[in-house]
Amino acid sequence: MLDSLYNKSVVCPVCQNKIEVTKVKSKDCVVASRDSDFCVYYESVNPLFYEVWVCEHCGYAALQERFENISPIEAKIVKENISKYWKPRSFCGERDVDKAIEAFKLALYNLCKISPKPIEYAKVCLRIAWLYRMKKDEQQEIKFLNHALRYYRETYENEPFPVGKLDEHTCVYMIGELSRRVGNYDDAIFWFNKIISSPGARENKALIDSTREQYHLAKEAKEAKEKA
Repeated sequence: MLDSLYNKSVVCPVCQNKIEVTKVKSKDCVVASRDSDFCVYYESVNPLFYEVWVCEHCGYAALQERFENISPIEAKIVKENISKYWKPRSFCGERDVDKAIEAFKLALYNLCKISPKPIEYAKVCLRIAWLYRMKKDEQQEIKFLNHALRYYRETYENEPFPVGKLDEHTCVYMIGELSRRVGNYDDAIFWFNKIISSPGARENKALIDSTREQYHLAKEAKEAKEKA
């Protein structure tokens, strides 16, 4: 295993078995660059690959931040709908992009069974899109960006803010930026305008600056599309 990685023992909250999960040493998480939708690239090992923890015994999978936060009712649903059909296999140790995608899709499958808030779907779908971007699979990237966009919109329309760490203005920005990335330029311009015209958003200078940049990119892309 890479020197940047280490294993940690945790107890699966669904089946109560002790399992090993792999994490990245924080000192080795050196950021190289960021995309406009917050996808982060690292100089060496990418911690995104290890964000999903998987129980090899029962098939329960979730983002690290959510893994232990599962209710008894949700655990029962996982046992009845996933564990019953699960063939034990380990996700511990070094992961490549394909293994990471497999883990994230398993986490998404778990979410589909327990039906949490839309922001949970948005987080996982967005990260799957990032992984496909790293793999240079544009078709699958766009597919999952569209899924993430749908759930960010549902979050904006139905949830009181803040939703966890997500504030309203960042959610609006994500709707605008994902709309731009999937080619919905009119929608992107509409959502970016909501931020630019919001007095509250002006307190976040970095967000306003990013919004203005992406707004101009959306305008340029729309004009180019209309001329084509």
